[in-house]
Amino acid sequence: MKYFIKLITFLIVLLVVIIRCTKEPQPILPKDITGQWKWIYTFHLTELSDSNPLTPENSGINEILVFNKDHTWQKKVNNLKVDSGTYSLGHGVYTPYSGAGIFRFDSILYFRDGKTFEDGFDYYEILHDTLHFTPYLGGRFSSYTLPFNGAKYWKKQ
Repeated sequence: MKYFIKLITFLIVLLVVIIRCTKEPQPILPKDITGQWKWIYTFHLTELSDSNPLTPENSGINEILVFNKDHTWQKKVNNLKVDSGTYSLGHGVYTPYSGAGIFRFDSILYFRDGKTFEDGFDYYEILHDTLHFTPYLGGRFSSYTLPFNGAKYWKKQ
C-alpha cells in the first residue's frame, strides 16, 4: 500500500512538473522591412519577352519604397513621391485545400489618411537583402504593388 501511495504521489508531481514546464507558443513576428528598397525587376505570369521580366532598364521606371520605423511609408517613381501613408505588418498561414501544403507569409497592410484601401496590402518574404512581393504567398491574385499577379523584387539600399 505504501508503494502504491508513493507511486501515485510521484505521478502527480511528475504531471504537475510537465504541465508547468510546458511553454506557451511564441507568436511568429513578421520580418522587419524598415529601410529604403529599390525595385530591381517584376515577373508577370505570361510568356517571357522583352518586357517580362520588367526592369528599370527596359521600362525607364525607377521605383523606391521607403518603410520607416515609425510605420510611415512612401513610394517614389522616378524621384517623385506618388503615394504615402502608414503601414502595419502581420504574419499569417494559408491552407488552400487539403493536401496543398501550408503557405506561411508576412504581410504589409497600407493605410492612406488612416484608412485601408482596395488591394492595400502586399505579401512578402525577405531573402538576404532582397524583398520579394507576390500575392501568391497569401493565396491571392493581386495586391498593391502587383495588381495583375506575378512577383516583384526589391533590393535594400
